[in-house]
Amino acid sequence: MIVETFTHSTITDEQHTKLIKLCEDAYYLQEPAYENYDVSDWQNKPHTLLNLLYYKKRFEIFNILNKDNVPIAMSGSYLWKDTPIIGVRTFTHPDYRSGGNWSQAGHIFPAQIDYWENLGYKKVWLTFNEYNYRLINFLKRISEGKASHFGAGMNSPKNLYKDLKWYDDLVEIQYTNQVVAELDIALYKQRKQ
Repeated sequence: MIVETFTHSTITDEQHTKLIKLCEDAYYLQEPAYENYDVSDWQNKPHTLLNLLYYKKRFEIFNILNKDNVPIAMSGSYLWKDTPIIGVRTFTHPDYRSGGNWSQAGHIFPAQIDYWENLGYKKVWLTFNEYNYRLINFLKRISEGKASHFGAGMNSPKNLYKDLKWYDDLVEIQYTNQVVAELDIALYKQRKQ
């Protein structure tokens, strides 16, 4: 699998085509927040991923994960009040959400964490909309050591979630209440060794 990293000013035509494909996949699934991936008239829809990337220039970096040159996952990262947030506008094609693919935790998030660490940041946040309670509960169980075995060894991508510090109160980020989990980069890197 190959992770591509770009910004609003460095994205290539090929990456743009892959981004459109992933947005269309996300939109047509009609999952919660699918409107954020609408590609029709995105220039006039400030909530859409493409508008946030190109017009608002929100993302410090954006990543696409490819398998055999086919885009299968994406997410962005940006700085909010001097705190890096990773995994923003995350989408993984349903065919790669299970089966040990770990598209986000195994490939995209490490690239985003490395980016912020290289800039001198010690912690990053992962944020979740409240409706993602199933994902939140699953990740909390991993961080509490209560989840079943999902991957093997110290290099398992699930180690990214093991030491998350979960905030008790919702945090309003970009006009939306979010559940926040904080990752200590040094602790995460220590687990990977």
